[in-house]
Amino acid sequence: MKFGQLLKKARVREQKTLREVAINAGLSVSYVSDMEHERRKPSSIDAVMKIEQFLNIADGSLVKAAQKEKDFDVPSDAKEIYWQRPELSLALLRASSDLSEDEINELIDKMGMKSKRKEG
Repeated sequence: MKFGQLLKKARVREQKTLREVAINAGLSVSYVSDMEHERRKPSSIDAVMKIEQFLNIADGSLVKAAQKEKDFDVPSDAKEIYWQRPELSLALLRASSDLSEDEINELIDKMGMKSKRKEG
């Protein structure tokens, strides 16, 4: 099934409007509608992950479908981790929505990863 079909099916199943999905993902209503009708490619990977979370899609199927249709600029090692453990990416996305910028940077530091943030 294509990305647009999966998106619409999940949105209808969850009884969400185009507007609700758009607001949650930070997109316009027309963009979400265009994605559902396959007039436009999926947006950013972040937006697709937000949509997955909002529509309670736990298996990563929407991101996988989007990935097939659009080559997101994601490092290959990150892609590998995502495909092996999509729930990890979703958990980090959920956690990051509740954390401040400083808490996110602290988490990155604890994980031993260098962040590319600008010091203000």
